[in-house]
Amino acid sequence: MSQSTQYASVLAKIGAERSTLLGEVKLKALTESKDLSAFTSQLRETSYQLQISKLSLSLSSRKLERAFNENFIESVEKIAKNSPEKVANYLNLYLLRFEVENIKVLVKATNANLSPEQKIAKLYLSVENYLKHFNFEDAAKASNVKQLLNSIKITIYASCLNLGLQSYEETGSTAYIDVLLDKVYYEKLYEGYMSLPKKERSRAHFYASTENDGFTLLTLLRGKNLNYDANWLRRALPQNNFNLSMSTVDELLSASDFESALKIVLESNYASFFVKAQSPEEVLSKAEKAFKKSVLQYAKSNRIVDSFNIGGALAFITQKESEVHDLIATSAGIEAAVSPEKIQGQLLL
Repeated sequence: MSQSTQYASVLAKIGAERSTLLGEVKLKALTESKDLSAFTSQLRETSYQLQISKLSLSLSSRKLERAFNENFIESVEKIAKNSPEKVANYLNLYLLRFEVENIKVLVKATNANLSPEQKIAKLYLSVENYLKHFNFEDAAKASNVKQLLNSIKITIYASCLNLGLQSYEETGSTAYIDVLLDKVYYEKLYEGYMSLPKKERSRAHFYASTENDGFTLLTLLRGKNLNYDANWLRRALPQNNFNLSMSTVDELLSASDFESALKIVLESNYASFFVKAQSPEEVLSKAEKAFKKSVLQYAKSNRIVDSFNIGGALAFITQKESEVHDLIATSAGIEAAVSPEKIQGQLLL
């Protein structure tokens, strides 16, 4: 079957979904909203209306964040369902992110002794209805963290949850479980990338490498800023990177402090993403935004070229994800009475 035939269905879906994107002018106009009610009224004729209409009248940025993410999940599902099998498996990684977040939420909520109903209300159940990995409603009935982790019998999470449980029983903290779950996601990202046909892999490389290597660098720098043990940090990192050599990672692990680690990063392939600032937190915040903006710009510049391959789907999903990021940032800013100018400074556009 030719590439054009394989992609005919998904290209039609991408075209339909792309036509619903808000655009830079609309996103900037939304930052001028005087309150969340005015903000949502401007979204009435958009693809987000369905999810917003299901919210209770007492609007909050947290509720809107959930609605925007549900809309994003729906878009990814539509694209993945119509893609060639190996491409669909890779695109499903965007949904795996939400599954990882669901497990993190369940762990924290169970540790806080919330009821099953309260736990379920915090989850993105549409992801589980699509992935069908396990029954979150049953998992929500667990009365303690050990029972919960033992109930999640999925091979991809088994090792990390066993290690996480050991740490939890020793320290009483769920933090290490979060770290190990993130590691599972990035290892699945690399595995999914390597499973793509060679021609597709070249189209996915920039997206996968920037996300994976960015996570590795930001994790290492955050760890150095918080004075984490080097062995602990090593266990938290993905086993594979794209444009980062093992020697660079080892150097960063051995760095004595944040400034020493930053100096190493500024000599790496990713130096342009990092700028010196008044505090380590500001350096990390700006770098995180720089990684996201870089991927968005790449998606915008390659969306026409990448038609009959995975690149078209990745370009659209990246733009949609960036739009959702901006809507979430805008709603939070409006709720906190932040000026439109400051809100716009937080956007990816």
